[in-house]
Amino acid sequence: MKLVTVLNGVGSIGMFSSRAFVTAFVVAAALRWGPEIAWINDLGLLQQVKDVPTWFTHNLTLAILGLLAGFEVAATKSADARALLNEVDGYIKSGSAFVTYLAVAGVISAQDAALLNEITSELEPAAQAGIGNVLDFCFAALTGFGVFLAASARARLIGTFIQADPDDDSMLQWLLSWFEDIFAIFGTLLLILYPPFMLIVTGLVLGTLWLLEWRARRREEKSQVPCTSCGAPMYLAAVHCPSCDAPNPAVRDINWLGQSKAQTPAPDLKTHPQKLIAKQRCPRCASRLKPRQPRQDCERCGHALFREPAEAGQYLAVLDRRVPEVLLLSTALSLIPVIGLIPGIIYYRMRLVTPVARYTSMTRNLLTKWGIRLFYFVLIWVQLFPGIGAVVVPLMASMSYFTYRAMFQRQLELALVREQAKTVS
Repeated sequence: MKLVTVLNGVGSIGMFSSRAFVTAFVVAAALRWGPEIAWINDLGLLQQVKDVPTWFTHNLTLAILGLLAGFEVAATKSADARALLNEVDGYIKSGSAFVTYLAVAGVISAQDAALLNEITSELEPAAQAGIGNVLDFCFAALTGFGVFLAASARARLIGTFIQADPDDDSMLQWLLSWFEDIFAIFGTLLLILYPPFMLIVTGLVLGTLWLLEWRARRREEKSQVPCTSCGAPMYLAAVHCPSCDAPNPAVRDINWLGQSKAQTPAPDLKTHPQKLIAKQRCPRCASRLKPRQPRQDCERCGHALFREPAEAGQYLAVLDRRVPEVLLLSTALSLIPVIGLIPGIIYYRMRLVTPVARYTSMTRNLLTKWGIRLFYFVLIWVQLFPGIGAVVVPLMASMSYFTYRAMFQRQLELALVREQAKTVS
């Protein structure tokens, strides 16, 4: 087991925990064409992988990895796809890291014939099948396990942003996805060429990731205080205790991520429950609500969300009152060609669209979203013209809000019909 291979394995944990197939493709491409680049060959930077198995650098393997890498990059630019990948990609990334390490270490046979014999179940002893180095095989497993731990920490951190902003209206998840793409591509190249340097960088990145994930988790835990009546933990922003239903004597406000503000009292207790609902939190105990549907029961306190028509009416009334303010500011931003478009879209989506879109099913949400985007494509070009472009952002805001609002009401009606049918049966 060569030291430089171990450094590559440890250093790759950061890249694989960000992107599985992008990192594997960059490694395979570097091994295939890197030695052909004069200055790299002169430095001898890829001599440690000169015996890499031919299957890993084969044209077909590169084509498949390139295609998967392209799908991976495209998927991470969609909020819905990110939410799905965030649940399962830890396993994909650890598996990709395991196989890639074996390839780079030369544990898998360098001869395609031997690999073919193994596939056709002509089982041979480990040494004859190309898996003679047990230490390399074990270290590949440890690398995969390290990737799984790092990817899990990343998933928890990203999950915090997904819960607070499921449609990525703030574009923070989108920007982070591009940063991860760049880190996976250039970080992997630097790791192959300068392992010690990238090992330090990877350590700093993983340390920062762990620190941010720990801080987010601890902040959520610290946002709970004992109930003055029964002593059970409850969130600072809760209106009632989830255990005994006693009122919270000091209800706190929430920020744009839906987290409690420890030092800021709720400005209006009448609209505070609607504010909690807008951030996908229970209007009574402030616990996180997970399903993307309007009718649901809080897992902690059992509150039946929107079971009473009055609650849904009050919620929509609060959002309706925001419309004039949002349209006015959207018009002002839309007067600025190009530059005013992005902040205008972010603003109206966070104020009007997300509060109802987060309670619509992912399938309906996706179809509606792409239908609206086709219309937006035309409007965006109109926004380039001064004066006329002022109507673009407010028109987009109006269309988006009232479309999602109608879909939200439709889902409430369907839920009521289903409940009535169950009662009759």
